[in-house]
Amino acid sequence: MRVTLFKLLDALARTVQFPEPIYEFGSFRVPGQEHLPNVRDYFPGKRFVGCDLRPGPGVEELQDLHALSLPDDSIGTALLFDTVEHVRDPWTAMRELHRCLKPGGMVLMTSVWYFPIHAYPDDYFRFTASGFLTLLEPFDSPVVEMCGLKRLPHTVVGIASKGPMAPDVEAAVRREMTAWKRRGSRSWKETVQELTPPFLLIPAYDLFLKTMKLVHPG
Repeated sequence: MRVTLFKLLDALARTVQFPEPIYEFGSFRVPGQEHLPNVRDYFPGKRFVGCDLRPGPGVEELQDLHALSLPDDSIGTALLFDTVEHVRDPWTAMRELHRCLKPGGMVLMTSVWYFPIHAYPDDYFRFTASGFLTLLEPFDSPVVEMCGLKRLPHTVVGIASKGPMAPDVEAAVRREMTAWKRRGSRSWKETVQELTPPFLLIPAYDLFLKTMKLVHPG
């Protein structure tokens, strides 16, 4: 999970009452990110479950988004931070999430666009805002934003609900997402990414990952 996304999460968690239980899909903490905050820490006192395809740090339940072993109407909030691009059939995954969400439940997901291939365990897709809207078609009240250069964004974000979102909640979501897009969605890494030619960006990214593993060996 990228550092800038924690700013969005913090703003939304302080403003929006996300229904319980909260499930994070793709919660496995990959090498080099052990020093980053835990998503669960932004929801103190709420039931939180970290899920992934494989066991490891941050994972409490093994779940396959293509076939969730969860009952209908059992999830309050589904979080997918930079996860959906790693899902082989994301449309099936979205139908499964819709099945498992409670009425009034919410899904929050992000994904990269202009970003090197990173296989955890594989990397399948890059989505535009229009792509996110197709994924969120089973849901109601979708709010989608792209961040970065207009025709080469670095991030796409989407929030939707099962059943219409309350007007005050939708207004808060739009307000916080717009504010984050303007002030919090860019760090030095996004700036370097936009200015660096791809033939230099890829080896620089690989060097950054190696450095993170050395600095934060876990």
